[in-house]
Amino acid sequence: MYASVITDQIDEDLETALRIARLYGYTHVELHNVFGKSIEECSLKEINTIRTLLNTYELKVSCIASTVFFLCPLMENDKVSLFNPAFHAIEGDVPTHLRYLKNACRIAKKLNCPRVRIFPFRFPDNRPPAYGTQEHIALIMKNVRQAVQIAEEEHVTLVLENCPYSHLPKGHMSIQIVKAIKSDYLKLLWDPANSYRAYKENVPAEYLTFSLEEELHYIYPWIDHIHIKDYAYNAALEKPFQHVAFDMGDIDFMMIFSNLRKYGYENAVSLEAETDYNETLESMKRMQDWVTLSDNT
Repeated sequence: MYASVITDQIDEDLETALRIARLYGYTHVELHNVFGKSIEECSLKEINTIRTLLNTYELKVSCIASTVFFLCPLMENDKVSLFNPAFHAIEGDVPTHLRYLKNACRIAKKLNCPRVRIFPFRFPDNRPPAYGTQEHIALIMKNVRQAVQIAEEEHVTLVLENCPYSHLPKGHMSIQIVKAIKSDYLKLLWDPANSYRAYKENVPAEYLTFSLEEELHYIYPWIDHIHIKDYAYNAALEKPFQHVAFDMGDIDFMMIFSNLRKYGYENAVSLEAETDYNETLESMKRMQDWVTLSDNT
């Protein structure tokens, strides 16, 4: 496995982020926020600029972290909103998102990146949570099948991320879509912290019994990309899940990295620290140490 980092987690200025990533010994980066927009919105001229910068700093792209199907209403009357204004995301209906996906796939090929991130639809603001219902899964699957058709035409792999703000917040839930569609061009982006963070009162009971280790064991054959961040839970706070530097919170990364090594994982573990600048730099250093340790153990 190898370490990657989402550039806007370091700095919103792409060149600054690339320079720091290289300084910290990274060979790969992941692209989401660039030039004040989400990566799938970029023009050919902007992508050529990105390619020049990547070549300058001798960096490769592990994932195009698009926001396809995030701010996209799953049902006709759904209202979806952005939880964080610093997280750039496209909006619009399914056809709009599919057009952006085609651009994301073409961007991936221009940057020699094998995968594009998509989401299992943001949960709406205007109806009560009911995660993972069969009706929702059927609708998500219908739309993801259209996305996969584009991916197959463009020969780019889609990675579906389990997201706590989506209909399928746990890896054990989002894997249903991947398994059912059965395409070589659809895999899983596993974020263990997102699984941990999922609102337990909104998750069906059958998914609450799995530990992160059990989840990893079950979903591993379909994992193509991994996001890494950490949380510390404090019930006394209004927002009890607090972002902390990598390996300073509740997630058992010793278990995760040892199992990934045991299973023979060869792709990226990509840092999405969601912390302040100094903690992100510390997380970058610490994760490089973990990856090196895993490779040498």
